Amino acid sequence: MTTRTTLMVALLSMFATASVSAAILPEDAARSAGINYGLEHALGVQGEVDISSLVDNAPVAAQVFCKHYLQNPTPGDSWSTTGIGAAVIYDFNSVSRMNQETHPYVGVGVMYIFHSWAGTGPARPYDGVGSGLYLVGGVRYALTPKVAADLNYNIFGDLTAGINYSF
Repeated sequence: MTTRTTLMVALLSMFATASVSAAILPEDAARSAGINYGLEHALGVQGEVDISSLVDNAPVAAQVFCKHYLQNPTPGDSWSTTGIGAAVIYDFNSVSRMNQETHPYVGVGVMYIFHSWAGTGPARPYDGVGSGLYLVGGVRYALTPKVAADLNYNIFGDLTAGINYSF
């Protein structure tokens, strides 16, 4: 899966999530979109929607995401991995008693992973699909009422930093 295809799938996923959430959630439910980059050179995009009204007002959001990285371990070799998934995110701000700008969180979900290997020498071309558990933990810090910095550790991109925009 190319980077261009990955971004198109991610944008379509976020659009579908926004459309579905608009149909079943209150008008004032918080929604956000973000972009992030990890130490493993993973580029990701995600969309989130506050689903607290569906779960007894617990601070929970539903997230859809797409992450992609391409590595070139040696000249002529390339390893491409794309993950597409969904997770439930729990915001610990109300429990942690931190300031209103700081939001520690954890999340769990599922993801589908597409692999592609192309190489020279003994390596043979390989394409594969897998699935697995997605885990994330991190903290968001509100820079403005609409923009938040995000620092997290997840099992796809390791340590990741990004920006979220609320709308």
